Amino acid sequence: MTARKIIKRPPLVEFPHDEMLELISKFTPEKLASFLDVTDLKADTLSPKINEMVETAVSLGCPSICVNPVEVDILPKLLKGKNIKECYVIDFPLGKLDIEMKHALTKHTVEKSRSIRGEGKGKIELDMVINVGRFKNDIESSYTMEEIEAIVEAADGEHVKVIVRSSELNEKELYKVSEIVAESSAHFIKNSTGMDAYGALPEHLRIMREIVGNEKGVKGAGGVSDAMSAMRLFYAAAKDESLHDNEKFRLGTSAPLNIVSSMKELLLNPDDALKTKFSPCSICPYSHKAKLNNKLIKESEEHCIKCKYKP
Repeated sequence: MTARKIIKRPPLVEFPHDEMLELISKFTPEKLASFLDVTDLKADTLSPKINEMVETAVSLGCPSICVNPVEVDILPKLLKGKNIKECYVIDFPLGKLDIEMKHALTKHTVEKSRSIRGEGKGKIELDMVINVGRFKNDIESSYTMEEIEAIVEAADGEHVKVIVRSSELNEKELYKVSEIVAESSAHFIKNSTGMDAYGALPEHLRIMREIVGNEKGVKGAGGVSDAMSAMRLFYAAAKDESLHDNEKFRLGTSAPLNIVSSMKELLLNPDDALKTKFSPCSICPYSHKAKLNNKLIKESEEHCIKCKYKP
């Protein structure tokens, strides 16, 4: 593979007013809801919350409900007969199980879901977490490809999304892992578990879309809780109307009701909303240094020093 030249540029923090206005005009609250994976991955989630998530997803028309695999004894029963997919995270949030264990967990989850729901293939999605340590240890190795393909094989035709924990990668690594996902049999690339150093940022989703192209999906997750944030992520990774398809773009969120209600408000006066200033640093990957390792902190500081948005 030809080495990719990384172009030093400010992160994607500029959203042209007219282009954003046009993008927003193409959405309704109902359309935006059709891209939202209703998510709860907390350790103390109880069955009443799963019931509430199902009610929310049904009322809004969301494509899937994303939970931990242990909920596979509950969720299929609640979704039987409904046009909503079950989504289970695999090796969440660290991605440190070995490939055989990830394969076994995926196979078990798929088989158990199908046996309970009784509706055949096409009702499940798997959001797997890669082993970032193994990937970073040898960026040119085949390990990451092997674990992705193992999950795809175990998924038996169900869609697989690959969580790359982008907050722990530098720009070169993010390009490389996106290339691996692009060449794999997985269906989506996803930035974050929502429990990483930071969540979905436009620049990372822009890079992912640039590399995987329009044939695979891009999913943003982590901190997506209002309509304007969602629209910025759409602009970064799904601006083209041909990508306004939830097989090409998704957002994972624990706040679907707030996103939908804030979209109603945004549509009342999008022009004024777009004129409201916000800090470019708030959506820049290089400004989120607090939880990063020392190497990434140093690289971030080098970018910040040269940035035209530097305070």
